[in-house]
Amino acid sequence: MPRLHPVFILCLLCAASLDARTWTDNQGRSLEADYVSATPAEITLRRGSDGRTFTLPLASLSSADRTFVAEQLAPVAANFSELNTLLGLELLADSTLWDDEPALAARRLRLPLEGKTDRFEGYRAYPRTPLSMLGAESHMISLQAADGRITALTIQFTNRGDYSVFSHRDPQWPTTKQEIQDFEQALKKDFETITAALTAKLGEPKREIALGGLDPGRRSLRWESGAHALIANYDEAQMVSLKIRPVDRAANARLADDQVRRMFKERITRRPNGDVILDQIPMVNQGPKGYCVPATFERYLRYAGIPADMYELAASGGTQFGGGSNFSTMTRGLDRFVRRQGRRLEQISLKLTVTAIARYIDEGRPVIWGLYSTEPFNALADANTEARKDHSTLAPAKPVLTPAELAEFKPTPETAHACLIIGYNRATGEIAVSDSWGPRFRERWVPATVAQKITQDEYWVLAW
Repeated sequence: MPRLHPVFILCLLCAASLDARTWTDNQGRSLEADYVSATPAEITLRRGSDGRTFTLPLASLSSADRTFVAEQLAPVAANFSELNTLLGLELLADSTLWDDEPALAARRLRLPLEGKTDRFEGYRAYPRTPLSMLGAESHMISLQAADGRITALTIQFTNRGDYSVFSHRDPQWPTTKQEIQDFEQALKKDFETITAALTAKLGEPKREIALGGLDPGRRSLRWESGAHALIANYDEAQMVSLKIRPVDRAANARLADDQVRRMFKERITRRPNGDVILDQIPMVNQGPKGYCVPATFERYLRYAGIPADMYELAASGGTQFGGGSNFSTMTRGLDRFVRRQGRRLEQISLKLTVTAIARYIDEGRPVIWGLYSTEPFNALADANTEARKDHSTLAPAKPVLTPAELAEFKPTPETAHACLIIGYNRATGEIAVSDSWGPRFRERWVPATVAQKITQDEYWVLAW
């Protein structure tokens, strides 16, 4: 969002909306715009003709306007706890969430760390017992931040992945007509309950239209409370959620191909021990459900600067009850979404060797990999990663498995899974994988010869 010098006024004179206020700077020049929000140092205004927002230093305004802003801030400062009470969360420590340190906000909300890189930071909780919020039961709460600033808080209510009736059932198990009707009724009830609670406190909502979104038929309603936009989403037959975002959030600018290439190349880490690794990918914890495919794609898309949410991606791909998802159905919906963002997905064919993987890692591109995540494979990944921890400067010993040991690794259909391939080491013949299971699974190393034994031969990348 632009930050302008006081001379901005000469450039911003425009037709006023009916509710606009006339603002005057300390040089006597004026414009008409809507008041959006303010802090003790800055004010955000919205121009009525095109909805564009501007953040300006309060010191640039006239004394009368500064007094007006102080009057707006006074009740907000005194009553910010009302939003906390409404949500049943310790969300705000003052009038705005967006200038808080992410870790401190997460501590108030009792959200454990999901993952942290130089740029991305996330916190997420799946309460064992759903939390009562706005009169409905919430199954997941997450806080996301980028570049040290909080970007969104998401609350999931009834949804296919976390719905208790199906949470421990095999996704392939057929659902009855009555179960489906009960689920759809639960969705409708949740949406009606939370929207009624928000309307009673914050007034009538506006319709929210997400340009370039996954599902243009989604029903979304928006309320504003100070600097916070509260957006309730209802995906019929899929989920109900509430997102809290900055009221003046700007749309993400699309990056040209050469910008994406340069950004990816700058994120490659080359370690003294020969590891070539992409270690700045945001973590997402898919939780106790089969959301490995949408969670993995969320991580990749956010890494590329494309906003994404695994629940929304799962809804787009028609996830099964209990969270079952697969590449063929998921990627059809995802590719349409990604193309609206100026990018596209590409399915690639390769033999799972260090040389083949290096081609993509050396470009800064992770590879989404479909595999069979068997117990022997995970035990080896954990043990091998632990064994190489003391080899940060010298190349770790090359893992050598006998033919008999390799024979233990076999594909098991019920363990079908998706993760990211994020690195390689030529000297040791290893590849690095990252699973969407939380911080402990951010980076694990396995011999490529083992990975070949349990691959589904399903590989996807973001195309230039």
